[in-house]
Amino acid sequence: MRRFPKVTLMVAALGLTFGLSGCGKGGSSSSQSGTSTNTPAAAAAPARPVHIYPKGTPIKLAFVSNNVANYWNFAHAGVRAFEKKTGIQVTFREPAKGTVAEQNQIIEDLVTEGYNGIAISVIAPNDQIRTLNSAARSLNLICVDSDAPKSDRLMYIGTMNYNAGLLMGKEIVKLLPKGGQVAIFVGNLAARNASRRLEGIEHVIKGHNITIVAKKEDNQDYARARSNAENVISAFPHLSLMCGLYSYNGALAAAAVKAAGDKGKIKVIAFDQDPDTLQDIKTGLINATVVQNPFMEGYLSCKYLRNICADGMKAVPTPANVDTGVSIVDAKNLASYEKKLAKMMASK
Repeated sequence: MRRFPKVTLMVAALGLTFGLSGCGKGGSSSSQSGTSTNTPAAAAAPARPVHIYPKGTPIKLAFVSNNVANYWNFAHAGVRAFEKKTGIQVTFREPAKGTVAEQNQIIEDLVTEGYNGIAISVIAPNDQIRTLNSAARSLNLICVDSDAPKSDRLMYIGTMNYNAGLLMGKEIVKLLPKGGQVAIFVGNLAARNASRRLEGIEHVIKGHNITIVAKKEDNQDYARARSNAENVISAFPHLSLMCGLYSYNGALAAAAVKAAGDKGKIKVIAFDQDPDTLQDIKTGLINATVVQNPFMEGYLSCKYLRNICADGMKAVPTPANVDTGVSIVDAKNLASYEKKLAKMMASK
């Protein structure tokens, strides 16, 4: 394959919150490698590399999830919508077991294969900085869904997870007006998306006589997630509510509640639009779910990567975050939400 020259610039790290109005202009770029030049970064901020590729040459982009879950089907649909609109093919990869080792290997393989940009949902941000930074020296790296702000990633696209936690916390307070005991279920609290959601919940429930009695991790093992829920029900006979922070946690907690004969006694609030979660809302096993917008995470991550490859930091918003938003789905608005999902998936 012919090698095209690439210009690598060092840029100052950018800051925090951003709405959708700051999209960069479109463009295309080239293959990886070749000569590079550096410009001085601002003294007050760490330098982050950005790679600009010659106009008119093909680029290779990839999207990397943090596990295999229904949530990523919607992100995949967004990626496919980008492909249809631009003609640029995007590789979509998922670590089958959701482990750091798997995800790191995927990153390293993409670098070796000459990719120009990666959008990634990072499993363990603090543990993967070395791998992420190594990749960022060779290609444009952005985070989606789960951020790694201490790394050399250029921007973040997805839910502002602390705000999502605030919304979930308000729903918990609404469901438990007299207070009660709450259990939290999650794949991995080391992931920034999970930890920030929990922080938001904890902030809201303060002063409402609500106590978190258990925080259970399952490392994306569904059997373990189910047994965690069953064990908590047994250990806390006065449990009032179970809260799932990953897409599968809510439905598995609801299944444990049903098996224990505690439907109605123990409330369940979930995260994301897993089909089982939506079905459980219909049957009353789950009271509500906080839904994200994975379709836009998939679409916008590809769009920004393409633009960065063409225009460098001119394509990155300031501050360097794009919020794709969250909302509550419950029995009242479920039907209209399902119509919206069907329309999204038609793009895949």
